[in-house]
Amino acid sequence: MEPVSETHDELIYLTAEFVAERSGHPWLVAGSFHDLPTGIVAPVSATVHTSTGDLLGSGVYDPKDAVAAWRRFSWQADVLFDSAYLVDAIHAALERRSDEACQRLIASDADYLPGLTVDIFGDVLRVQAKSAAVVAHLVTICDVFTELVAPREIVVDELGTLRTQSGNNLKGFWIDVDGLQYRIDLLNPAKPVFYLDQREQHALVGSLCHDRRVLDGFAGQGGFALQAAQAGARAVVAVDLSDKAAKTLGANAQKNGFSVQAVEADLLSYLEGAEASAFDAVILDPPEAYSFENFEKLLMEVFRVLAQGGLLAVYSRGMEVSQESFERLISRAASAQGREGRIFAKTGQPFDFPSLLSLPESVVLKGLILQVE
Repeated sequence: MEPVSETHDELIYLTAEFVAERSGHPWLVAGSFHDLPTGIVAPVSATVHTSTGDLLGSGVYDPKDAVAAWRRFSWQADVLFDSAYLVDAIHAALERRSDEACQRLIASDADYLPGLTVDIFGDVLRVQAKSAAVVAHLVTICDVFTELVAPREIVVDELGTLRTQSGNNLKGFWIDVDGLQYRIDLLNPAKPVFYLDQREQHALVGSLCHDRRVLDGFAGQGGFALQAAQAGARAVVAVDLSDKAAKTLGANAQKNGFSVQAVEADLLSYLEGAEASAFDAVILDPPEAYSFENFEKLLMEVFRVLAQGGLLAVYSRGMEVSQESFERLISRAASAQGREGRIFAKTGQPFDFPSLLSLPESVVLKGLILQVE
């Protein structure tokens, strides 16, 4: 084959030899292909067929991608991942969104834009380019959003490197989320982030905390803690290992006029020092990196400190933990303390964080809300 030139708007044709099943999964590893063209030095668009002639669609082929060398963005043949496609796909994604001031606008593969994630925080956009193919079109992407959304600034995360589109500094600023004020700093990765995917859960769980003694674990910005305080919780304790998170949460509580005890501590150590039945509601939203083994120990302490009839809202992030294993973990911890949980709700990702039926990896957030006896 002739070498492929260094262009991001090239279209090639590939044959996939090793497709285990016709599941429709939109990712293929590099070993799935044979007779690859030589000299591919940049991501290219690739239409893929199986060795039996079945069309798998068009996607971005990047041999340097360790997770998925090919990521489908269209079931059609001969579709380029070029500026024209990006403009149309962005328009289509925005038509699926509401007019909320804080939400996810582009959800990568689930919006047929693999490697691109876009969030809006009031009048500031955060554009995350997580693939070389997206980086190649960042100018077009930012121009489209400038025209359609007219933000005062765009924060660009280019493969982990942060900058503003304007080149100017962007200080921390206040945003309004469901009537509450939060201070965020998109250029400072050491500061706690606001998890847009938990907005609905913040409000739902908070509304269940009236007159309860509430513990918000892994509190971060304090979305659960502030909603609980707004709903009339008797007392709210918010624990986070990060001193910056505790300080930010304290500032958020003060800004909103709430009394929240912000504690900088390891949550497991904090729980081990708490009295039995000390809380009427516990909320756990650990980071994706939190280990499964530590999570079970943590849950056992939670069931010890949670009063009879208490509320437990617990969440898991990550692709590795299935809903079944997540629920089994919670059940084991409850049984170890002689407790039972009545399921109030099973929760997942909100509308602005869509997932694909064919891509289990796009299902990241899962949760349970329990009444504990």
